[in-house]
Amino acid sequence: MEETGALTLATFLQRLLAYILDTVMFYLPLAAGAGLLVAGLIFAFGDSNASGSRGLAVILLVLGAVGFLLAAGYVIWWLVALKNGQTPGKQLVGIRVVRDNGDPSGWGYTFLREFVIKGLLGGVLSSITGGVYTVVDHLWPLWDQQRQTLHDKMVNTLVVQNRS
Repeated sequence: MEETGALTLATFLQRLLAYILDTVMFYLPLAAGAGLLVAGLIFAFGDSNASGSRGLAVILLVLGAVGFLLAAGYVIWWLVALKNGQTPGKQLVGIRVVRDNGDPSGWGYTFLREFVIKGLLGGVLSSITGGVYTVVDHLWPLWDQQRQTLHDKMVNTLVVQNRS
């Protein structure tokens, strides 16, 4: 196991499993619920005229924004409000996010990491590169000595195993 001071770095597989668990527990149900809501709205109010299309576009934009904020809020709430740097997936796997000196991430750094860097910047870069940025970002720990993603490097965070 690779260590940084008193911290033991999380493995790539631990990070991947935590991401999958969080996706299944939160992101997929959120997307399914939003999809059902949109489908219901289309069937209830949809028509083929231009004003109906504009209305649907507004609804989709609002739902997309709300979904994005809920997803970012979910991660920030679990990582910071509980003061343990863990989402439910990370809790189940036994890993957490910390600053590179071992301190908790805190509201500012977690907001910067999750919302600004991963959400906004990562979303833009992924759109520009056809998704390549997101793939590279999430695979980066495989060859990085500190097992950091690119978004971890930008805000000096580490994902570490819980102390026994």
